[in-house]
Amino acid sequence: MLQELAQQYSHSIQTFYLLILIVNAFIHILFAGAVAKDAGQLQKVGQQPALVAAPTWAFATLLGGVFIAAVYWFIHHSTLTRPVAHQPNTPRNN
Repeated sequence: MLQELAQQYSHSIQTFYLLILIVNAFIHILFAGAVAKDAGQLQKVGQQPALVAAPTWAFATLLGGVFIAAVYWFIHHSTLTRPVAHQPNTPRNN
């Protein structure tokens, strides 16, 4: 029975697989472009991307997708990895 269902819906399964593949490729390209743009913006303000060059981050995101984009964001934009800017001491009203 399972084999009959697989044969009956094999065309639909292949179409669904192709659709998922196309959406996944689009997301990888979209995130790689965003990382490349952001890395370029970092260089414009005088900062260098951490660990590797900007094109390498973009290529790694193209291959790794959302996971590598999240790693890039964590390294470059997370408050956990960014130094804390100290505010000047201001007198308190007691």
